Amino acid sequence: MELLCKDIAEKFNLPAQENRKLLESALSEALTEAFGRRVIVFLSGDSLSIYRATGRDGSVVLKRLPPGLLRKDLVRRCRYCVESELQRRKTVIEFNFLKSLRGTAVKGVVDKVRNDGSLSVLFYLDDLFDCREIAGTCPVSQQPPEERGLYAPGDSHYFFVSKVLLVDRGRTFKIDVRLSRTSMRLPELLLKMKSGVGEIRCVKRIAGCLSVVVAPQKLPRETIMATAAELGERVRVIWGSQAGSERKRKRAKQPPTWDWALI
Repeated sequence: MELLCKDIAEKFNLPAQENRKLLESALSEALTEAFGRRVIVFLSGDSLSIYRATGRDGSVVLKRLPPGLLRKDLVRRCRYCVESELQRRKTVIEFNFLKSLRGTAVKGVVDKVRNDGSLSVLFYLDDLFDCREIAGTCPVSQQPPEERGLYAPGDSHYFFVSKVLLVDRGRTFKIDVRLSRTSMRLPELLLKMKSGVGEIRCVKRIAGCLSVVVAPQKLPRETIMATAAELGERVRVIWGSQAGSERKRKRAKQPPTWDWALI
């Protein structure tokens, strides 16, 4: 049983204090279920202490059990329960990290086109000194009509991260990252990223046809053209002092200043 604890600690690479608490809780729960009586497990360094509740007439007496005398099937059960619990905890930690991606644009590579037309997309995220590979899904409904059926594995595109969900599957959790190519936020994020200019807003979009964007200043033409090429649609950028309000512009009877990028 002590060897099991060491294996689990090395496999999941958790901080010592967190690892000890999780192991104690998971082992206590697994052995309580197996014995049908309350079992309490304590870890101190490499030492493992197991106590089983005994007694009658409502009295509770804790009897110490030698870990080495536990049956092999109980040890296997403990390993399964502990690994399941630690995997759930690891997934929750991963979810708390990934949910910060909501509302951002990421560049991904199509890994697989599923039978229903949805895309399995891989993208990479820098985490301090590590680069992590994240998988997401782009449903058919979030693909521009002109692009549907034309994707192939290896294609590289920008996607908007619309949702990051934690799905409970009983003993396990799954992280579901939802991506979109049709969001109104995608054109404005791409223009911000490529130009370095903030306060850019997309006020109208017909995915695959046209995006109308408002900017506080004139944007470089190559930036607009690169964004249009990525989206596969025309991009119209309204800029200057008249970009703030369509209503004010109409009252002043002044035409907006704008640029087109045609593809």
